[in-house]
Amino acid sequence: MTLFQDWHDNTEIRIPAGIHRFREPVRIRGKKNIRIIGEDGALLCGTVALRRADFEEIEPGLWAVPVPGAADGFWIGERAYEMARYPKQTDPDAPFGGYAADCVLPEKTKDWADPAGGYIHAMHRDLWGGFSYRIDGKAPDGTLLLTGGWQNNRQMGMHREYRFAENIREELTEPGEWFYDAKNGRVLVRLVPGDDLDRAEAAVSEGFFDCADCENITFENLTFERTVRTFMKTKEPLLRSDWTIYRGGAVVFRDAKDCGLDRCVFRDIGSNGVFADGDCRGIAVKRTHLDRMGASAVCFVGRPEAVRSPLFECGETQSIDTIDRTPGPRSDAYPKDGLVEDCLIEHVGLTEKQATGVEISMAARITVKNCTVCHTSRAGINVSEGTFGGHRIEGCDVFDTVRETGDHGSYNSWGRDRYWHLAGLDDRDAGKLAALDMIAPNAIVRSRFRCDRGWDIDLDDGSSCCLIEENLCLRGGIKLREGFFRTVRHNICLGNTVHVHVWYPESGDRVENNILFRPYSPYGMPARWGERIDGNILCDPAVPADSPMHADALSSLSGQDGSSVKRSVRFRDPAAGDFRPDGIPGFEDFPAEFGVRYAPLRSIADTPEIPPLDETAPDIRW
Repeated sequence: MTLFQDWHDNTEIRIPAGIHRFREPVRIRGKKNIRIIGEDGALLCGTVALRRADFEEIEPGLWAVPVPGAADGFWIGERAYEMARYPKQTDPDAPFGGYAADCVLPEKTKDWADPAGGYIHAMHRDLWGGFSYRIDGKAPDGTLLLTGGWQNNRQMGMHREYRFAENIREELTEPGEWFYDAKNGRVLVRLVPGDDLDRAEAAVSEGFFDCADCENITFENLTFERTVRTFMKTKEPLLRSDWTIYRGGAVVFRDAKDCGLDRCVFRDIGSNGVFADGDCRGIAVKRTHLDRMGASAVCFVGRPEAVRSPLFECGETQSIDTIDRTPGPRSDAYPKDGLVEDCLIEHVGLTEKQATGVEISMAARITVKNCTVCHTSRAGINVSEGTFGGHRIEGCDVFDTVRETGDHGSYNSWGRDRYWHLAGLDDRDAGKLAALDMIAPNAIVRSRFRCDRGWDIDLDDGSSCCLIEENLCLRGGIKLREGFFRTVRHNICLGNTVHVHVWYPESGDRVENNILFRPYSPYGMPARWGERIDGNILCDPAVPADSPMHADALSSLSGQDGSSVKRSVRFRDPAAGDFRPDGIPGFEDFPAEFGVRYAPLRSIADTPEIPPLDETAPDIRW
């Protein structure tokens, strides 16, 4: 930590190899042109080291050790010990790894003498993220006294089954588990035989660097590891999204310019990884691996003061007579021109279930390029609203998403902007106001998506002004809920289709020249669908490519598709993930490479399972 006590503009700070421990984040204020670069093996760790001599065996197999600060994470060497919980984690594919409805019921809590200091974690009633609560004690009848539940902006209560209790003394029963005893400032641990207590450490810091009003501060070749979770601080609502947010993380930039990270690693981070807060310009995260994140990996989040006529809870509405009709943002308090490029982002949302690989809210012109994003509790990439657009998702590989939640996509967006559900506004005129908050359209191009519990690309609740082009959708297809001015063209939806839900009259949408494997899936649609639905190909292996037939199954639904056809399609090498089709205009340069390109990360990145061509995905309705 002595390396970071004296900051001067226009300097380079070299971090030697070895472990450098943080008990709290270093705050950098008003500095310029500082490069922090690590030698190979430089590790920044949010833990305190514990010594064998300080441990006491208080009963057979149970050890106690004092800790300087509130511990929220315990390791011995490379082994992460699990905080004592009920029930145990037994199924990696289940919500929370295991759940029990009775964790809040008196018939179970009677077994706990004093659960104060524990936590209840639960999924949202409708699987829209999750909630967490601190246990303050229990009533005489065994009812838990809880504080919290503010981690989700849709306050509809916890799920009846998907929940568990954590940091409960009586549940500390198995080797490899630990408990934080706040009253006595100590950790209790049941040791795994053979583990060396001289290699024990406990997380006490929530992050490493908090940079405010800075310019050109860069971090290179550093590993950031092991911080405390911050789920009880996640409470600020993000406009009318499902989200609340905590403006913190391992590395934070506030009102900063031209700062970023390159060739870094984030591992076992309890909260967000990188957070760009407020008036940030040109924040870049490149060639970086973010793995095992308690909340979101990378966040670009502006402040409500930048938004005209903002609303916060999803059910709130206002009147056309009262809103500010001035286009664009109200102030500069939002990130712009940010970049996430050539990154591997995986295992996201381990604690907070309303979490994502890249979160964009109240921001403009954020580019996510050549990134692999996978194994996430909810979306891989999430755009919380239309303020302020201009984002570009390109060359990405996003899969194994929405693992514990529902009603979402590998790419997800909402468009709950000024025009959405505006009292006094005729739906036929809504398009005139739909772009008030968007500086420029969003683009999702040349990327690959797979979502097995939702849609591959989900434009929900008013999402507008978007180009969706040359994407390979492996499972969930593309969903367009009500919104305006979306163009969907030259995409391939394996085993699926374009889902069209409750469009506005005269929405200006175009769905053209796509390769589909199923007829459209409409819900609540008007008589006329958008501006143009045509030129699409419905795959049918029984129809020769040189003798296509009119796609009646499409035109009978859309009332359009006059030139759409049904035919077989031959792909270059589908087993290897190469879906370049032969002889179809507009697909000559369809992409066959997706995800992270940086060789050290590409060599360890997972790839999605490629489904067989004859497999049809089930329809999804929410």
